[in-house]
Amino acid sequence: MSATARLAEFVVKTSFEDCPPEAIAGVRRAALDTLGVTLAGAGEPAARLVRRVVRAEGGTRLATVIGTRLVTAPGWAALANGTAGHAHDFDDTSFALMGHPSVPLLSAALAAGEAEMADGRAVVLAYVVGFEVGAALGTAVNPAHYTRGWHATSSIGTLGCAAAAARLLRLDVEQTRHALALAASHASGLKENFGSMTKPYHAGHAARSGVLAAQLAREGFTASATALEGRQGYAAAFGAAHALDPACEALGRRWQILASGIAVKPYPSCALTHAAIDALLDLRARHGFGADDVAAIEVGVNRVAPDVLAHTRPATPLERKFSMQFCAAAAAAEGRVDLASFADAEPAAAVRALMARVAMVVDPALPDELEQHAWSRVTVRLRDGRTLASPPRGAQGHPATPLSAEALRAKFLGCATRVLGGEEAEGVAMLLEHLEDVPDIRALTARLVGDLE
Repeated sequence: MSATARLAEFVVKTSFEDCPPEAIAGVRRAALDTLGVTLAGAGEPAARLVRRVVRAEGGTRLATVIGTRLVTAPGWAALANGTAGHAHDFDDTSFALMGHPSVPLLSAALAAGEAEMADGRAVVLAYVVGFEVGAALGTAVNPAHYTRGWHATSSIGTLGCAAAAARLLRLDVEQTRHALALAASHASGLKENFGSMTKPYHAGHAARSGVLAAQLAREGFTASATALEGRQGYAAAFGAAHALDPACEALGRRWQILASGIAVKPYPSCALTHAAIDALLDLRARHGFGADDVAAIEVGVNRVAPDVLAHTRPATPLERKFSMQFCAAAAAAEGRVDLASFADAEPAAAVRALMARVAMVVDPALPDELEQHAWSRVTVRLRDGRTLASPPRGAQGHPATPLSAEALRAKFLGCATRVLGGEEAEGVAMLLEHLEDVPDIRALTARLVGDLE
C-alpha cells in the first residue's frame, strides 16, 4: 500500500474508540489553550486585516470567526481563526512536527464541524487523526525540512488539516487520498517570514487549505495517487523520500500525541526562547539581580536556533518574539515575559541597554534530539565578579514538565477575558472539560462570539 493510501486509510478507518483515553484528554487541554490564545489574538493587526478580506469576499454563513459576530464560509473562518490563534505566537508546539499543531487543526476542525453540524466527539477525533498525520510526516522529513527554511506549521500542517477536514466531511478513502494529495500541493510557508504578519498567516493558510482540499475532493476533484511518495512528490521535494513509509506504518501503533506530546507555551514568544527565559527568571529570583547588575549574559542554544531567532536588534513587536536578545533581556531586567512585553510601546530603557550585553552561541554539547532542540543553557556574569549558571534544560510546558491544570486554566482565562466576560470565559472552560460530549459543536462556537470588528 502506498504512503498516501496508508494515510487515507488511517484517517477514514480510525474510530474514537481506537484513540487512547490519554489522547482524548490531551485534545481537551489543547482546545482550552488554543481557544484562549485565539481569543487573545483576534484583536491583533494581522487578524483584523485578514477579517477585512473575509468580509469583502463574503461566503455562506456557516462558521464562526472567533471573537467577533462574523459568520462566514468554513474556509474563510478557518483562515481568520488560524491567523488569530497564531498572532501572539502563544500557541502550543509539537517536537515531531517542529511547528504549531493545534491552532491550524482546531481552526479547520471547528469550521468544518460547524458546517457539518458535527458533535464534539467528531471534532475531537478529527483533531487526533490530523495531529497523527502531521506528526507522521514531521518525523519523516524533519529536522532537515525545518532547517532548510520551511515553516512546518504550514508546510506539514496543511496535510494534517486536510485529514481533519476530510474526517469531518465524511470522505471515503479514495476521496481522502485525493484531499491529502491536493493538500500536498497547497503546502508551503517560509521561515524567512518569521517576525512578520505572514508567520501567523501560515497557520490560517494551513487551516483554510486543508478545508478547501477536503471540500474539493468531496466534489470529485482528483490528484495524483503518488503525490506524497512519488519521484517528484512531497517527500522527495522536501528531502525525505525514504523515510515516509516507516512513519506511515507507525500510524495507530505509536500515538505521537502521547509519544512526542504537545508543549504548551507559558510565554508569547518563539518556543526556542523559553528555556532561556525560564533559566533567567529562576536565577533572578534566587539571586536578586537587576539589569544594572548584569555585565553579560550568554545563552547556549541548539544549532537550529540562530536561523529562527534571527532578529538580534528587533525593530517591531513581532520581531521581538524571534529575538533571544530581547527575550533574555526582558526576563533578566523585568522578571517577566508576557503579552505586555510585545505591545506596541518601545521596550524599557533597561531592557534596551541589556540587549547589547546578551550573546547567543551555538553549543554543540546540547542534546540534538527532536524533543530537545529547544533546550538552552544560560550563564550570567555580574558586575561584582560572580558568575551564575543554569545547566542545559528544557522549558516548563514541555511534555516532560507540563503546565499544571491550574496554570493552563489561568493562561486561558487571562487570554479569553480580553474578549469575553469572566463568567462566559469560565463557562467555556467548563464546557471544554467535556468537549467530546458536546452534542453539537455550535454549542461551543456560539460562546466564542465577541464584539471585535
